[in-house]
Parts: sequence; C-alpha cells; structure tokens
Amino acid sequence: MHILLYSDGSEAASRGLTLGKQIAKATADNVDILDVARPERNTVSEQEIEAAAAELRGQGIAVTVYRRPGFTGQQLLRQADAVDYDLIVIGSRGRRGLKRLVAGSRACAVLGGAATSVLVVKGRRRDKIETILTCSAAGPASEDTIRFAARLAHALGASVTMLHVMSQVALEERAHGADLVAKAEELMERDAREGVHLANMLQILRAGDVEAEAVVRRGLVVEEIIAEARDDQFDMMIIGAHTTPDIAGLLSSDLSQQIMLAVNRPILIVHQE
Repeated sequence: MHILLYSDGSEAASRGLTLGKQIAKATADNVDILDVARPERNTVSEQEIEAAAAELRGQGIAVTVYRRPGFTGQQLLRQADAVDYDLIVIGSRGRRGLKRLVAGSRACAVLGGAATSVLVVKGRRRDKIETILTCSAAGPASEDTIRFAARLAHALGASVTMLHVMSQVALEERAHGADLVAKAEELMERDAREGVHLANMLQILRAGDVEAEAVVRRGLVVEEIIAEARDDQFDMMIIGAHTTPDIAGLLSSDLSQQIMLAVNRPILIVHQE
C-alpha cells in the first residue's frame, strides 16, 4: 500500500501520525508524510516527523517527506490529487455537540474531495488495533469494504465484528416472520436472504485468516451503526462510502460523514468507484 500521513503540529495530527505509522508498518511499501507548516507550529512536530520517517525506513519502507506552508485541508487535497494513494490517515479532534461539526469540517472536506480511502483518527491515542467493527449491506460495494477490512485486520492481527442492520419490517411478502427477530446465526442457518449475505461476507473475512463474527441490529441504519460503535470494545470502525455522481451516491456519502462525526474512535471510510 501507498499511504499518506501528515502533521501540522496539532495534538490531533500527532495521534493520527502515531496510529498511521503503526498501520504503515504492517501494510505499506511506500509512505509519504506531509508536513504542513502552520504559523503556530513548533519544533516538536518536526522532530516527531523525522522520528516517524526514520522508524518507518528502519522497517524497509520507502518514505518521502513533503514540507509545505498553508492550510492542512487544502494541502492534503492537493497532495491526494498529485499521487494515487491507497489510504490517507488524518487526525481529528473528535469533539462532541456543535463543536464536532467545526472540528470535523477538515475531515469532511478530505472525505468529499479525495478519491481514496480515508482513516479519520479520533478519540484517545491508540498504539495498537486489536478489534475492528465493520458494516455490511447487500451488493458488490459492501464486498469491497469487507475485503479491505479483511486485508487490514489480517495485517494488524485484529479480530472483526461485522454489523448488518436490518429493517424492522418485512421487505418481501414471502419473508419469514421470524427473520424480523432472529440473530445472525439463525438467519444463516435458515439460509434467509440476509443470512446468505452474512455467510458470504464472513467467508471473505475468514478466508483472509481473520477471526470474525456477525451481528444483526434492527432499525434505522445510521442510528444502529452509531449505537453499536459506542461500545468501547472496538478500536476502529470500517465503513464504505459510495462516490457515484447521483442522488444515491450523495446520500451514501452523507451517511458516512454522519457516522464519522458521531463516532469518537478511529473510523476508516473505504472509497469505492
């Protein structure tokens, strides 16, 4: 993988650089570090970047450091336009209430403007990822997200909980009434439509030598994903983002941003064509 990390001297950027460095050690062949020189930056951030670059090079990873003045969001998008990255890692303050909308504006700008997967690092500092929550819906786009999750989880030695949110009402006339209250294991045993999907996604994860389980919740998608993610047992979330230029694509992008703003932990939004 080719990964873009950055630092602008802020504490949020430092947390992002720390976690991004750990992920890069497990997955990357090439790493670029963008050093954005803000007026209030200090020499500590420069030392942090140099130390991170040296540590990654010591692992046999090619590292290039770019130093540019300006605003972080603009420089991140400019760099993402210039290079075809597999992953961008950015730090976010992870504030709550109205402040989260302002604090998340930079992350939202990168999510909306960069044609690649983005890991937004929020919450407490995490030096290691051991448990991952990922979300799955029917369709090829969901398979892309699960394959990305499998690849990353295997590299990090993490386990995966796969969440699937079902409607509380039957979507088909012939739907089995018990499906509306059944657990994931029961859906798979009965070969229900959702059960077949869950079994296929678990097969992808386990084929990647990843310990995985499926969980089903019922209700509104965003609300149920956020409710599951608030369980502090998960070190990271992985969700998909659709970028098709139509109404459905815009709605999907908005949903991923809603989840990103609400969840106070690292969240990876997988880019899909």
